[in-house]
Amino acid sequence: ETADVLEKMSRMGLIVRKGDRIRLTERGESQGRTIVRRYRLARRLLHDVFEVGEDAAHETACAFEHILSPEVTDTVCTFLGHPPTDPKGRAIPPGDCCRRFTREIRPLVLPLRDLDPGERARIVFLLPGSPSRMGRLGNLGLLPGSVIRLVQKAPSYVIEIGETTLALEEAIAGEIFVKKTGA
Repeated sequence: ETADVLEKMSRMGLIVRKGDRIRLTERGESQGRTIVRRYRLARRLLHDVFEVGEDAAHETACAFEHILSPEVTDTVCTFLGHPPTDPKGRAIPPGDCCRRFTREIRPLVLPLRDLDPGERARIVFLLPGSPSRMGRLGNLGLLPGSVIRLVQKAPSYVIEIGETTLALEEAIAGEIFVKKTGA
């Protein structure tokens, strides 16, 4: 069965076979990026918006990757605020919508610094500028799923997380992506 799949991929111009070696063609790499992008965006949507569990999210995202049109994929990406990673931290290949992205449509997921004082939000993902910062943020309780409230924006960003109040630099506030909770 694997040999049949490889033969079909070769006929479609997706791979080149030389002996035991197989490499993707430019077309194969492009289609692979597209499928990975649809799958990872579907995972982000299912995890962040619908709060679907790990097993169901994987199974459903596998189905989505085969049925989402390019237009729907770009719409999901824009809706989510052009996320750079999926819930497991794996990169989401950017699409044309990411390159055209403007702030005309307010995305569902946005940087913490885009909240207004008094608003509550759930942390969706962190995109720290350095690997060591991720651990420090986690130690402060700033983890995906944590609910925060923005107290002030100037002279520094002040947030409440549970019974703790933290002051953050603007750069760090821009690395924390949230979804407003409404309450």
